[in-house]
Amino acid sequence: MKYIFQPAEADNCVNHVGSYRRRLPVSLERMYENTLDWAHLPHLHESSFAQIRCLDAGAWGWKAEVANVGASNPPNSLIELKLDRQARRWITRNLEGPNKGAEIWTHVFVEGESSLDIVVDFYVPDVAPEAKEKVGLAYAKAYEQLYDEDVSMMVERQQQINRRVEGFDRSETLTLSSAKKLILPTLVTLSQRSFVVNQIDGEWIAYSAQCPHQMGPLIDSSIVQDEVRCPWHGFTFNVRTGECTSGGVCQLTEAPLVVNDGDDGLILKWTGT
Repeated sequence: MKYIFQPAEADNCVNHVGSYRRRLPVSLERMYENTLDWAHLPHLHESSFAQIRCLDAGAWGWKAEVANVGASNPPNSLIELKLDRQARRWITRNLEGPNKGAEIWTHVFVEGESSLDIVVDFYVPDVAPEAKEKVGLAYAKAYEQLYDEDVSMMVERQQQINRRVEGFDRSETLTLSSAKKLILPTLVTLSQRSFVVNQIDGEWIAYSAQCPHQMGPLIDSSIVQDEVRCPWHGFTFNVRTGECTSGGVCQLTEAPLVVNDGDDGLILKWTGT
């Protein structure tokens, strides 16, 4: 089941304009993590959110000032999300700005270790009865896109957590085919860890394929002035030094050297071996 839109019925709450239902291939832990992660909105959902400024956040949820894509300046929205773990639901309220008074109630039902059903109800004030289905469908379409983008992040993060290894064999090496035949960037695995092999001004370089913040993928991030950018939260890193250049306290994990063996082949090896 991908998603089902259910129009509001005539005898429902006066502000209820519709519901969105979907099964997600993720765990409850990843779902809660995603729900509380306000910082990813303008990065992973850049077509919907232009900017966000967090005013308060904690295990209870978050409150933030949000600038929507395409909105004129100001009008920003003041959004508050409150998570109720016991009830397995969270309520997102629009406190100020466009659609002030709108509430989105999300309930989650655990179907398996990595399988959830969600039911999202949309409550929007001052909608004429004849317009409810149209407004509800617009909300459902917007949430379909948001969850399409969120699912890929949650699934990828869980896969990376499952693959995480402590320590590694520094004696391992990896030989790649002719450098002339490589399609860059190239994803490789050495010592059970993933790296991106690329070139900067003719110099071969390898760097971690995962952002150290929450293991976001760096393989598709273009190198701009020696930096790559994580698509999930916008962290940037210098691929030569591993330093986080966007102010974060994390840094890229150690990467192997890339050595040209003289026959247009490449060897990845750890420093000191």
